[in-house]
Amino acid sequence: MNDGIQFNDIEPQNGNAPQFDTDAFNRRFNEIMNGETAAGQPKGWKGTPARKTAPPQNTATPPSPPAGGPRQTNAPVKQEKKKKHTLRKIFTVLLVLILIVTGTAAGAVLYVTSGYHAKPLENNAYVSDSSLMSSPAVTNILLMGIDTKDVGAQTRSDSMILMSIDTLHASIKLTSFMRDMYVEVPGHGETKLTHACAYAGPQLTVDTIELNFGVKIDGYAKIGYELFIELVNGVDGITVPEISAAESTDLAREGVYIDPGTDIHLDGREALHYCRIRKSQSDFQRTERQREALSLIIKKALRTNPLKLLQLGKSLASQVECSIGKFEMIGVALKALPCLAGEIKQQQIPADGTWDSGTRDGMYVLLVDKDANRQVLKDFIY
Repeated sequence: MNDGIQFNDIEPQNGNAPQFDTDAFNRRFNEIMNGETAAGQPKGWKGTPARKTAPPQNTATPPSPPAGGPRQTNAPVKQEKKKKHTLRKIFTVLLVLILIVTGTAAGAVLYVTSGYHAKPLENNAYVSDSSLMSSPAVTNILLMGIDTKDVGAQTRSDSMILMSIDTLHASIKLTSFMRDMYVEVPGHGETKLTHACAYAGPQLTVDTIELNFGVKIDGYAKIGYELFIELVNGVDGITVPEISAAESTDLAREGVYIDPGTDIHLDGREALHYCRIRKSQSDFQRTERQREALSLIIKKALRTNPLKLLQLGKSLASQVECSIGKFEMIGVALKALPCLAGEIKQQQIPADGTWDSGTRDGMYVLLVDKDANRQVLKDFIY
């Protein structure tokens, strides 16, 4: 192609961030649908610029068919050529459209991640990949929120949500892992899951979840609460179905005053406190609000102007600690795009009926049936 988005267009020039040419994209799309070429030539153009050519040397008139004999015709050949040309044109249009879509996704990812550097996951030294549940149709990314604005801080993970991109069923699945679960943390014995991040960051958290629950995690992203606020504000807030009287009271304790009611619009700061409520309610309800907020952000982002979304992503990318490299991110984006418009399903671990509470080492913990929860994960994700 001579215009539209190409790989050259998405590389920074002289240190400047690349810019997307929306007009060129629309113009190219219309040219294809109208049967024109990239240079604006009419249908049938073979790719060579128009130029004057010398008249043919042999201009003799072809002989007429014999008098009274049958008229020779090549109509069937013309019809066959026309049919092949039509099929070839349809295939070309489909191919170009695919290249436009994938090129746009690639360009968007590289644009957003221009100031971002991945921290790849190492192989889990405590469990073999062959023993973990996985599928080529599913990509599992662990989203971790920490209770500080410094994403580089080594502290406990306040929330852990496994986002599963299921291309087989074209859906997104969100699974919360409760922070107070009493699990085996490699090198530290049995303790709360949330402590793994404080001991050795996201790597140990991923290793711990894989070891205890047998599910393969392909990557992680860790964010601080300031980024969450910016993200919600970037999509112009979210609207939660209901704020209960108990939730309203808990929010007031944090200086956020919202009357109980339905269809309540929240800005970034209000949404953060909404997700952190746990004083008068259990952590199960808190993680449910976190999954609800994440689902609402995804749905709101789908309705947000794409150019605004690109600028938002670029401004936030440097504030995220993530294990997924830039070019790997392109593949994840292409898998996620058709799934984002589908159903967003939710689950929590431990699942209902698979846990009890107790005290260990002076801490309140959740005692879980690991085998039962492995089965829940298998049934839910795969």
